[in-house]
Amino acid sequence: MIGTKIAGIEYFLPKKTENIKTLKKDNPKLNVEGVFKKTGINKRHISSPNEDTIDLAEKSLKKLLKKFPNTKIDFLILVTQTSPYRIPTAACILQDKLKLGKELIAFDINLGCSGFIYALNIASALIKSQEAKNGIIVCADTYTKMISKKNIQCRPIFSDAAAATMICKSNINKIGPFLLGTDGSGFNALKLEQGKNEVEMNGAQVLTFAMSIVPENVKKLIQKSSVSLKKIDYFIFHQASKYILDNINRKLLIPKNKTYENYNKVGNTISASIPIALKDASKNKIKRNNNLIIAGYGVGLSWGSAIIKWENIR
Repeated sequence: MIGTKIAGIEYFLPKKTENIKTLKKDNPKLNVEGVFKKTGINKRHISSPNEDTIDLAEKSLKKLLKKFPNTKIDFLILVTQTSPYRIPTAACILQDKLKLGKELIAFDINLGCSGFIYALNIASALIKSQEAKNGIIVCADTYTKMISKKNIQCRPIFSDAAAATMICKSNINKIGPFLLGTDGSGFNALKLEQGKNEVEMNGAQVLTFAMSIVPENVKKLIQKSSVSLKKIDYFIFHQASKYILDNINRKLLIPKNKTYENYNKVGNTISASIPIALKDASKNKIKRNNNLIIAGYGVGLSWGSAIIKWENIR
């Protein structure tokens, strides 16, 4: 049997940060204490004017590749909605910057907060079909470049980041099953129209969507798998906000000691949020052979979840 596993994760966060004090300074009439109570996000990372999505992706990739100096990379999947280029696919530019070889499969996925789950599904399929043995998923976005100081719907939440994840062939399958979904009727909930440079978000619509779809999706995933809910050691969801995660955990009756959350110190990093949380949780919480459920949800509307058996990562 050909299986797959997560073998390594590294991430990069821009040095510049903003906190709720900065938010208050630019929006004096805003009840920042009330905003913080809902989001739980105190610090967000902001890319500099001369840093773009490819720069962030490259930095996370370099950190990961140092851990795998002798590993041949067969594919590179870049999950992003903020490439500085409409053409070509940004993964091709990264291939050249990192000199990954010309036999590399490289492409982008234009997805947001569910993007890591979708990319993980595709990466696993490439390996299981014997088209590849090792590959990398890079999740990178610079949403803050499309959010003005007065955008009080988006600015308190979104943060710039990149995360690179190594996926390798394994004798025992440690990734899957998956359960993915889409509802394009909700596309207006979070959008950036052609010719505009300001992200628009209907916070109430996103909240309603997340709190209804994610618990249902996780329950169906459990039914699809051979693992009972009691045998799941940790639940690591897209780090949207405190209010959303608290409500998802409440609906699924997940005890606090089975969750991991890091939104307070990194913000909502879009598709990078799950791999960043996995990396941080691996330092002192999740252990080898723990059963995890990971779930992403957001712009599209799009969602996905997966069960993974944790492997000690580099």
